Amino acid sequence: MKLTRIENEVGANRRYGFSRVRGHTRLGNRSQRFEIRHGDCGGNKYWDDCTNDRQRVERKEDPKDRIQRVGSQVWYGWSMFLDPNYPDLWKTNAAFGQVKMRNWRSPIWMIKLKQGRFALNLHAQDNCYFGRLADFRGRWMDFTLYADYSPSPSGTSVILYVNGQKVCTYSKPLITSAMASVQDGDLYMKYGIYNSYVSRWLDRNKTQPVDALALEDRFSLSTGAQGASDSPAATPFRYDWGVELPTQIAFYDEMRYGTSRDQVDVRMIEAGGGKPVD
Repeated sequence: MKLTRIENEVGANRRYGFSRVRGHTRLGNRSQRFEIRHGDCGGNKYWDDCTNDRQRVERKEDPKDRIQRVGSQVWYGWSMFLDPNYPDLWKTNAAFGQVKMRNWRSPIWMIKLKQGRFALNLHAQDNCYFGRLADFRGRWMDFTLYADYSPSPSGTSVILYVNGQKVCTYSKPLITSAMASVQDGDLYMKYGIYNSYVSRWLDRNKTQPVDALALEDRFSLSTGAQGASDSPAATPFRYDWGVELPTQIAFYDEMRYGTSRDQVDVRMIEAGGGKPVD
């Protein structure tokens, strides 16, 4: 997608992390390939994945608030292919797309892999489960998502279709009154591969003892969510667990956004003889 850039500051900025490739596409000539390996983390003055039990390789909307804004209604369409050997890293999370608000901690919505199941996660609290990893590996999956970012939506605020089938709906507001009052609260989209709480998987699969400093990750309503999460290590890549996180590879294609489903749904576009993107 032309309005995004690779997030080198927080990602590990490896040459293999992102590329545009030929010969493996949903439509057209090229797709976007993401790869993440053990220890692919980075940080900036605002956030550090390496000290917060995370790693990622993502593209982000730049500048923010171009594709969606508070008060807008947006349709998104994209296709994703997970490598046939894509691992289940439970209890580590994997995310494959999210919309966030600047100065707000938790994502507004996120496509998440959790315990071998895919979910549309909303405000880090609500989950709509819609498929299993075993059914997604090694095949192109088509996503179409509608999001209403109005503080008082007139109807359903989220609809998700996978391969043309409606799998999730959501009726609560995506933008709360507290969020609407956030200064410089631009919305922005990110996609790729993002792992959180990676030390949970490392601890479950370690082959030698590790004396790590645990992470206690707390949230509050003022910063995005309510609750807390913890994991065995805040800085997991500083320790030798005897094992490493498996490599993860995902491809994205036909990334679109618009004001109606027929503008972004690759199956509708393909049936009508429309041109590919990416």
